[in-house]
Amino acid sequence: MNLTMNLRVLALLATLLAVCQLAALGVALVLGENPLPFIWSIVVGLAIGSLYFKTRSARQELHARDGILIVGLGWAMATVLAGLPFVFGGWMGWIDSWFETASGFTTTGASILTDVEVLPKSQLFWRSEIQWLGGMGILLLAIAILPFLGVGGMEIMKAEVPGPTKDRLVPRVATTARILWGIYLGITVANILAFMGSGMDFLEATDHAFATMATGGFSTRNASLAAFSPAAQWWCTLFMAIAGVNFLLHYRLIYLQDLGIFKDPELRTYVGIILVTGLVCGVALMFHQDKGLEVAMRHSFFNVVSILTTTGFANDDFAKWPLYLQVILLNLMVIGGMAGSTAGGIKVVRVVMVWQLLLAILDRLMFPRRITLPKYAGTSISPEVMEGSLIMVVVFLFVMLLSVIVLTAVGLDFTTAFSASLACIANVGPGIAKVGPVENYAFIHDAGKLLLTFTMIAGRLELFTVLILLFPRFWKGWK
Repeated sequence: MNLTMNLRVLALLATLLAVCQLAALGVALVLGENPLPFIWSIVVGLAIGSLYFKTRSARQELHARDGILIVGLGWAMATVLAGLPFVFGGWMGWIDSWFETASGFTTTGASILTDVEVLPKSQLFWRSEIQWLGGMGILLLAIAILPFLGVGGMEIMKAEVPGPTKDRLVPRVATTARILWGIYLGITVANILAFMGSGMDFLEATDHAFATMATGGFSTRNASLAAFSPAAQWWCTLFMAIAGVNFLLHYRLIYLQDLGIFKDPELRTYVGIILVTGLVCGVALMFHQDKGLEVAMRHSFFNVVSILTTTGFANDDFAKWPLYLQVILLNLMVIGGMAGSTAGGIKVVRVVMVWQLLLAILDRLMFPRRITLPKYAGTSISPEVMEGSLIMVVVFLFVMLLSVIVLTAVGLDFTTAFSASLACIANVGPGIAKVGPVENYAFIHDAGKLLLTFTMIAGRLELFTVLILLFPRFWKGWK
C-alpha cells in the first residue's frame, strides 16, 4: 500500500473541494450575502491541501487496496470539509452538517432542514453543487483533472464507479474520466436551459439542474418541484430519466452515433419499468384521487422516475397515495437506475442478471440433462459477475435490516425506520411515514443520523468499498 501517495491524492482532493467553493463564494459576493463561511472553509481546505508539497517523493503508483482506501477516506473527508460553510454560517451543527453534506455528495437528498428557504442563496447553491460533484464522483473529477493519476487511476475508478463491471471508454483512465465529465456537463447545461425556458430564473435553474443530473433531489423550495410550472416538472422527469441511464450508453450515442444502444437489455428493462409503473400509478391516481389525465400522469411519471432513479424530488405527496402504490415505489427504491449512472439502488442490470439466473435454474429443474447458463445480451454471464451481483443484493438487504434494528432502538417506529433505512442506503432520500416527501430527517436522534450517514456513503460506494475498510485483514501488511 502506497500511503504517501494516498495522502498526496487526499491533499489534492481537499484543494479541489476548496476551489469548487469559489463558485458559491462568487454567488455570495454578487448577491451581497455573507462570504465569510466560504472564505474560512476554503482556507481550511487549502491548508490540508498544502500536504501535497510534503509528499513530492511519493511513488506514482496505486494498487487495489490504495484505491479502496483513497475512495473510502476521500469520501469521508469530502463530506466533512464540504459541510464547513454550513457550520461556519451557523446554519447547522457538526452532526447535522455531516448528514446533510453526505446526503448531498451521495446524491441521496435526505435533509435535516425544516425550512430550506431560509438559507442564503449562496448556501443553497453550494448545497446543490455538492450533489452535482458527487453525482459523477468527486474522485473521478480528480482523475480527469490531475494528470499524475493516470497511473493507477483505474483502481480509484473501480472503487468509486457503481455497477458490476467497470469499463473504460478509451485506453487511458484520465481520458475516460474527462469524457464522462464532459457528457455530464453538456447534459447539465441542456437541463439548465430547459428549466429556464419553463419559468425558472438562472440560479434556481442551475440549482435544480445540478440536483437533477446528479439524481440528488435537493431543492431550493420547501415544496420541491411542485413550486414550479408543469412544464418544469415534465422537463425534470425527462432529465432524471436521462441521468439514470448508463453514461457508457450516452457516450456510444453521442460520440459514436451507435443506435445499437437501444437494444441493450438493461436500457429496455429500465424504460419498461418506467412506462409500466408510470401508467399503472397514473391510472390508479385518476380513479383513487380523482385527478385529471395530465395531472395524474405528471404526478405518476414524475414520482416513479424520481424514485427509480433515486433522485428524491417530489411534485406530490405520495405518502397520501393508496398503500399499494407506496409499496410499488418502495420496490423501485431497491432497484434503482442503471449501472454506470448517477442513480443509486442495486441497479437494473443486477435485477436482469438475477432474473436470468432464476430462468436458468428453472430450466435445469425442468430439463436436468440440459446445460443452461444465464445470459446477458446474448453472452453467458461470468461466474464472478453473477456472484458479485448476488452478494450485492444480499449485503444490501442485510445492512438495511441492521439499520432498521438500530433506528427502532433509537425511537423510530418500524415503518419510518424501514423506510428511512431503505431510502438512505439506496440513496433516494424521501421515504414514507415520518420521512415522507414533505417531511425531513431533523427529528431523528443524532445516533440515528450518524448511522444513516454511514449507510448513505456505503450505499453510494455500493457497500463493498466501505465494508472492506472495516475488515482487520485489509490493514495487515500496510506501510
